[in-house]
Order: sequence, then structure tokens, then C-alpha cells
Amino acid sequence: MMGYLNKKWLIPILIAGLISIITGGFEQPVCEAEIVEGAAVYEGNGQKAREAAIRDAMRSLLETKVGMYVRSNSEVDMGVLVTDKIVSRSTGYVKINSVLSEGVQGGIYVVKVDLECDDTNIETKYRDDVAKAMTAILEPKIANVAVIGYGLDGTVQRDERAVNIVGQYLNEMGIQLVVNDNVARLLAHSPNPLPAELRQLARNDGDNEANSVLCGTLRDTAVTLDSSGYYRAAVEASFSFVGIQNGYAQNYMERFTGVGRTADEAVFAARREAASTAAEYLAGAALKTIQFENRGGVNNLNTTVEIHGIRDRASQSAFFNSLLEGANCRITRAGFSPQGVYKIKIIGTGWDDLYELSQEIVKAAGDNGIALIPLESTTKIVLQVQ
Repeated sequence: MMGYLNKKWLIPILIAGLISIITGGFEQPVCEAEIVEGAAVYEGNGQKAREAAIRDAMRSLLETKVGMYVRSNSEVDMGVLVTDKIVSRSTGYVKINSVLSEGVQGGIYVVKVDLECDDTNIETKYRDDVAKAMTAILEPKIANVAVIGYGLDGTVQRDERAVNIVGQYLNEMGIQLVVNDNVARLLAHSPNPLPAELRQLARNDGDNEANSVLCGTLRDTAVTLDSSGYYRAAVEASFSFVGIQNGYAQNYMERFTGVGRTADEAVFAARREAASTAAEYLAGAALKTIQFENRGGVNNLNTTVEIHGIRDRASQSAFFNSLLEGANCRITRAGFSPQGVYKIKIIGTGWDDLYELSQEIVKAAGDNGIALIPLESTTKIVLQVQ
């Protein structure tokens, strides 16, 4: 089992990484188009697999670009947190020029995409997000966080990357985190502890003022080599979100698959998806109290829809306004950002969640000849015009 990082070393490590970045961690920006391959598991739904494969290609390019700016590689891997934060919000950083080839190979959907990366935006985003992450660490803590990985070879160790990914989603929702060593040790011996056990450990931790615990285990169950040449990995995720001073407790369990050129890459892809999905699901309970109002038994969803890649501002903005109004959404504000992103504040009636409304927008736009790619977001709907 790997050694656990004492919380007192967390801030010095992050400060050292930030100093390294500020004092010379950036190379000269270079902006050019690149051909990138993306892959996703194909399970009978071609459109879903295609969208996932294109996102994978965008992620691969961004990870390469962000790697130019990552000089510190400490146990608390700031590079992973910031990289995942950027790639999960791919808009504004990668332009999809065209899909050059695509198709099913074995059990994998593979695409080759002509992408163009904005290195200046990436550099700025990286620097800004490091500063935000530092601020989050130094402010009062809210959530105790721990994630443990169970490997196929029997190893059990804390998954620092998964912790960072969970932290990314919590931060988006205004929830700060503190790494809890005692909770991590408990998970290493008891993968599914009772809420009472988690509360007791958190209450005994006098180093923070947290009011919740978000913890999870990621169990690798299989890694196989597909006939396409890609590896496929399966991971079982079990997460819990527990209130420390109240009786609130919620669990999340699901199985995830990942694809990679190597076995390790496939396992990380599956774990990354598991951690981000679980965090979004569990923390979404808190977010929901802000986003939703219930009047007369009907949900009203308050959110923002962002459309990236609009070419004809006048006609396409009018089209999306009409589409949203037809989907029982009242537009309260709309306009283009300086970067050309069309942002629409809406109150949607009768929608249960962001995903449901997002899928309706994608379908309606497709029926009218406009292809949209949904991009990951926990707090709003983000769509890219293809």
C-alpha cells in the first residue's frame, strides 16, 4: 500500500508547483492543426460511441498540449486536476475542423479528427486554474474526500488522480475539499463502510471544518486486448456522500469501461470516467436545490445553454432561441461572449435534469440539419456545432 500524504504537506507542495509554473513553466505557444485518433467502446449505439470517440480525440490533444506546461509531478498531481478540468470543458480550446475517418473496429469505435488547438487559451486556462485550485485549498474546507483503488494484481492504494477529479467537480459546485487520511485508510480495509463510521472519523479530524464526506472505491475487474488493437478495462465504482452533522447519506454504484492503447491507459480512462460521473451524481444533489424550483408539482430548471462554433450569428441564434422556446424553456437572457460563444439563460419547465434537456436540443437540432456534440459540464449545457 502506498504511503499517505499528510495534510500538513498539501499546501507546501501546491505552492511549490505554482511557483515552478510562474517562474518558467510555459513554452512558446504554437498553434496548428493536428490529426488525432480517438476511440470509445461500441455497444450498439453508433451515435453515442461516435460522440465519445470525438471527445476522446479532443482530450488526447489537450493532454499533449497541457503536458507542455506541467513541470511539477508531486504526489498531489496538480497537472491531472488542471488537465482534466480543461479537457472536460473542451470548448474554446479545440476546434473540430473535420472528421476524416470513422467506423467500428472489433468492439471499438475509432475516429480520426482534424483538430486545431488554441495554445494561448490553454496556457491562460492552466495558469488561472492553478491559482483557483490554490485558493480553494487555502480557504475553509467543506468536504472530506478519499478514493481508493483496488488493482487486478491485489494492490490497494489511494488513487490521487481520482481524488483530483472529484475535487474538480466539487469545486465547480462551490464545494471545497480536504484529503482525509483516516477515511482513506478505512476504505483500504473496508470498501463499503457504514455512514456512521465515516461520520465518526470526520468528526475526530480536528484539522478542518468540513461538513461532509465524499469517498469511493474503484475496483479493477478486467483488462482485455480488443481485436482493434486497443485495450478495454472494466472498473466497478462504489461512492458515498455522507453529512457529518446530519443524517444525510447517499450512495452511487456503477460499472465503467475505458479504452486505451495500453492496459494502464485503459484502466485510467475507466477510473477517470467513474470518478467524474460519481462526483457529479452525488454533488448534484446539493446543486439541485439551486437549479430547481418546484411549483405545483412541476420542475423548473434554471440553467445556461452554451452553443460553441456558431458561424451565422443572426440565423443560428434565432434558430436556437426558437428551439428552446419550443422545448418549454423561457429565455431570460441571451447574447454572444467576446469569444463568440452564444450563451442563453433559461428556465425550463418539466425537465428533470440537464442531460434530458441536452439530448432534446441535440435531437431537435439534428432534425433540422445542425449536428451538435454535447460536451461535459456539471452546471450547464455545453454544445459544440460540428
